[in-house]
Amino acid sequence: MTKYKPIHKSRLIAFKEDRILVLEKVGARKKYTLAGGVQKKGESDYKSLIRETSEEIGVTLKKKHLTYFISIKNVTKDKKIVFKHYFITTKSIVNIEVLEPEKFKKALWMPWYQALEFLDKEDRSAVVLYCDQFRQEAN
Repeated sequence: MTKYKPIHKSRLIAFKEDRILVLEKVGARKKYTLAGGVQKKGESDYKSLIRETSEEIGVTLKKKHLTYFISIKNVTKDKKIVFKHYFITTKSIVNIEVLEPEKFKKALWMPWYQALEFLDKEDRSAVVLYCDQFRQEAN
C-alpha cells in the first residue's frame, strides 16, 4: 500500500455583504472554487494563501487581513489525505483579475447561497458553517 504525505491547501472566504468571492473553473460543467491552493514545502498556510490569491486573482493580502476559521480533512478516492484550511478576510477586495485563465474562466461576487451547489463538498461546508454563525447570532 502506498502511503501519501498529507496535502495542505488554503482557501479564502471573502464576503461583500451577502456575496461571496468565487472563481469559476474552466470546464464544461459549472464549478466554483474559493481562491487559494496547495501549500509548497516549508510554506505556512497563511503564506500559501497570500501567494495563491496573488497568483490567481492579483489580490495582495497580508497576514493581518486574515483570520483562521476552520480546517477540514478529506480522504480522496485514491486514499490521499487533504486538509483544507479556511481563512476569512477583513480586507475590502477590489480590482480582481483572473491571472490563470487556463484554470479559471472568471472571478465573481455572487450570493453565497447560490454558489453552494457549484462548490465542492469541503468549500460548501466551510461557507455554510461560517454563514450559520451569523444566523445564530441574529436569533
